[in-house]
Amino acid sequence: MKPVCMTTIPFIIVFSLASPIMAEGISASTVVDVEGYYSFPNQQGYESSGFAPINYAPVLASSSNERELGTSWGGVDLKGTIDRQYVFPMLQCPGALTKDNNLALDLEGELSPVSLNANISATLTPIAFLKFSAGVGTGTGWTIDALGLDVVGLGINDKGTIETQNFGGLILRLWASATFQFDLAAVMPGEWNHIILLASPKLEYMDYTAAANDQPWMWEDDSGMDYNGWQLYGSYFLGYQMPTALTMVGFLAEPETYLFSAAEMSPMTKTDGSHGWGSDFTYWTISMVFDFKLNDTTSLAILPGIKNGIKWTDGTTRLADFTQCQYEDSYWYFYRLAFDLTLKL
Repeated sequence: MKPVCMTTIPFIIVFSLASPIMAEGISASTVVDVEGYYSFPNQQGYESSGFAPINYAPVLASSSNERELGTSWGGVDLKGTIDRQYVFPMLQCPGALTKDNNLALDLEGELSPVSLNANISATLTPIAFLKFSAGVGTGTGWTIDALGLDVVGLGINDKGTIETQNFGGLILRLWASATFQFDLAAVMPGEWNHIILLASPKLEYMDYTAAANDQPWMWEDDSGMDYNGWQLYGSYFLGYQMPTALTMVGFLAEPETYLFSAAEMSPMTKTDGSHGWGSDFTYWTISMVFDFKLNDTTSLAILPGIKNGIKWTDGTTRLADFTQCQYEDSYWYFYRLAFDLTLKL
């Protein structure tokens, strides 16, 4: 049985048991979110170390089994999300830490130029500073090949050749996370005392139904290095909230790495001393966050960010088949300038 199918059972049990105490006080809200970014071009660490500069001059392939590194213009991404949330009061008790306890159910749809997703998740708040979430999702994709664009939503990576899979299968996801959140103003009241700390690790299983477990695939025009399996994500934020139009400034760190079988396919350093392509590599995205309140229902966040990447040896980094590349080190580069527009209906 697929793990995604198995996770529907706890949802049914939770809501069946909770139904008698959720008859009153239920609230609902709808949020529309549009996010996107411009990614800066770089030559993927080729002939560089430390920090790779922005470079609009691609490194061209010199043979049929090589690939071009970088782009002459960068890249863009755009996605719209609509989220319908129902909040059920639950486990509420007198006291500041428990008076707002609840269970939230989110029904979410996502649309990008090359993909469509649907998600359902439940979040339990048993105490003010802690949340537990679990969810399942599914999606599919297609390719845009017109007007000079070649954007792949879904495809198989066959030794460097992307075989597009228009609606060729489903992306199945399940996840569980815990979120610790703290606001200094909760213990030192004051509108200028909001120092915010948030830590949220997330365990996720992702499966493309048309790919074998040892076969890489591409999703939403990414690098084409995806595998079926478990991944560990994180979202760690430190910020300062102000009673001004610029409501929040802060730092956001987001790690992601494969676990278990996917991480063991070709680790960065093998036991015999040779180097694989780095299936156990941990990617980090570090962003500044500037959140603006446009009006009572609309906010806009701007996130400039950097990211680390795998630096393969200069002799193998241009190989079309990344599984034949050899890990050498990591490097940092200017990743993106992102925005997130949120509208509460």
